[in-house]
Amino acid sequence: MKKYIKGILAVLALLTTLTSCYKEPDLFEDLIDSKGKVAQIPVVWLGETKVFNPGGVLQPGATVDAGSQVKVNIEYTSEIGVKEVKIYSAATATGTQTLVSTTAAGAEKYDAELRNYVISIPVTAPAGKNATVVLFAEVITENGLASLQKNVTLRTNP
Repeated sequence: MKKYIKGILAVLALLTTLTSCYKEPDLFEDLIDSKGKVAQIPVVWLGETKVFNPGGVLQPGATVDAGSQVKVNIEYTSEIGVKEVKIYSAATATGTQTLVSTTAAGAEKYDAELRNYVISIPVTAPAGKNATVVLFAEVITENGLASLQKNVTLRTNP
């Protein structure tokens, strides 16, 4: 009987030794490749004031006269300094983007109620009637990293 107990204890000791050397894979470590902090853009909207539908949802897009000036309002937050804000345009949400505007940091204002910085950048609506353009906003931080782009749709009156 003592032989069996010693054998079982030896097998358990061996298994404990082997499993203590095993390293569990860290799934998040493989997915995350951090190069530094970036700004976050929660909302982009067009016009002078925010427009909400009856359900209380922000209507970020706008319809304006062809060739008129419209403000692109970008709300963002950042733990580090911001270098510049860029706006791109494209015919569709997946179309090729063209740089429309680059604005250096310093024009933004902090909104204590929103707890975000807000910057308004004027852009010109397309010249044609019944035209649609998608505008993309991007914030570049001092470390050279760009935020994820947020977009908004600008339409011209028929």
